[in-house]
Amino acid sequence: MRRPRVKVEGEGFYHVVSRIGGKRFLIDEKEKAILLGMIRGAAAFSGVELYTFAVMSNHFHLLVRVPRRKEVSDKELERRMLAWYGPGKFAAILEKWEKWTKKGQEMRVADERDRMRARMYDLSQFCKTFKETYTQDYNRRHENTGTIWEGRFKSILLEGSFRALMTVAGYIHLNPVRAAMTDAPEDARNAGYGAACRGDFAAQDGLRALVSRAYRAEDSSWDQAREACASAIEGKVPSSVGASSSAQDGEKESESFQEENVADEVVERDERGRMMPPKTMRGLLRRRVAGFLHGGALGGERFLLRVAGCLPPRVRRRAEGLFDQCEFIGLSSAAGVRDAS
Repeated sequence: MRRPRVKVEGEGFYHVVSRIGGKRFLIDEKEKAILLGMIRGAAAFSGVELYTFAVMSNHFHLLVRVPRRKEVSDKELERRMLAWYGPGKFAAILEKWEKWTKKGQEMRVADERDRMRARMYDLSQFCKTFKETYTQDYNRRHENTGTIWEGRFKSILLEGSFRALMTVAGYIHLNPVRAAMTDAPEDARNAGYGAACRGDFAAQDGLRALVSRAYRAEDSSWDQAREACASAIEGKVPSSVGASSSAQDGEKESESFQEENVADEVVERDERGRMMPPKTMRGLLRRRVAGFLHGGALGGERFLLRVAGCLPPRVRRRAEGLFDQCEFIGLSSAAGVRDAS
């Protein structure tokens, strides 16, 4: 049974994941560029802030901020329409509206504008906008039929703290490393950090916005954002922009999870061949972390309790007491409100 998605009214931060169906690897380098362009266009239209991303061969990860809903003027609406639809389709829509107006059908124009405004500042509508459009575009270009996606997207609600945002960003940036596509995250052109390091200004702007928000800084520079993201990738989340990223900056680790100066952590297995837990935060982020992918919410325990209190009673009963502790990063995952899609 599909469980309810965990969203909040007003501003929210989310880790979004969606996969190609049928265990297919359809997204080659050309397709990755097309899909990323649509994601960025949909973000501009929806008013969603795209912090960072990783577009892989069979799935994608996004870290986004959905702002509180606000009024959108006709001028701002048209600017967003142009960003999403492009000059040709945008001109065709305006021409259609002009014809309706000349026929005295102003209400039809107003209704269509309202429908477009209703798609804004909403995570589900944002994802629907680019996923459906990409499917249609892919099918047209490859003579394919049907949806290419594996059901609904997954979304994990994040606490808006530097620890939650930067840790998940580091995890996303390491996707190409975990997939053995590259040894260095700065070389991964289809992930936000790698793209930014290679001169992608939009990716740089997203990471600057992320670091500014995570650390409540007015306007972080690209150098500050790069340093903060590089530290997060190494498993060290500084407590402020420009601060030392050592464990003394508030990232207290348990005795069994001390930071080590090693190039790569050796994967250890027990007597039954099962993978042993990593000994360093750096090692953890280079493995698949279920709490970053399947938890309904991720953050400090107080944050999760507040989230659970806002859920419908039948969902809240499943969430209470089911926090999966991750003390080494100061975060917990509410496994009881996992989105099962």
